[in-house]
Amino acid sequence: MDVSAKTIRRNLENMEQQGLIRRTRGGAFLNEKEEYRPFDIRGAQERESKQEIAEFAASFIEEGQAIALDSGTTSYELARVIKHKFQNLTVVTNSVAIVNELAGARGITIIATGGVYRAEEMAFVSEMAGLIFEKLNIHTFFLTTCGISVDRGITYQRMDEIIVQEKMMEASDQTYVITDSSKLGVNSLVKMCDIDRVSRIITDSKATEE
Repeated sequence: MDVSAKTIRRNLENMEQQGLIRRTRGGAFLNEKEEYRPFDIRGAQERESKQEIAEFAASFIEEGQAIALDSGTTSYELARVIKHKFQNLTVVTNSVAIVNELAGARGITIIATGGVYRAEEMAFVSEMAGLIFEKLNIHTFFLTTCGISVDRGITYQRMDEIIVQEKMMEASDQTYVITDSSKLGVNSLVKMCDIDRVSRIITDSKATEE
């Protein structure tokens, strides 16, 4: 833009003071206000992409394993695939929606976390919901997210969303992020962890090379 680095820094400082952006190391990103959307509304968004992700994610699961699914809508789609694909699996989850989906599925053992129930998420939250993971050894945790980027890692809209996810990650041998491509490069409000704590990112075919 034919201006000096000093001018750019000053302009970024001014925009940050106006609440338009948030500066980060080496750049800045838009300070967009996120509107919280409950589970049932989110579930209808990017549905085909989530189904595509779920089908592919299931290929990394083997009979006899114990896996953890959080309360995200992509996890719910994975549960729907698991229900018809496996005959010997243990699923640990804080999601009532997933428990209801898998209830009665032959060969699938469900372990529900318990905790404080949050109706708009159809899930158990709070520190209490994480206590069970001190007793469990999980092969793979499938983690959903509100945003994932190189500079800020894995982020969420609300603080209480990450309490159970952190415990699931600690109890698991590996963590796979399952997220539709609209979340890639996005920075939400609350940081959970850096991107190098996950083993794999599974997304949909709409994701660009960049």
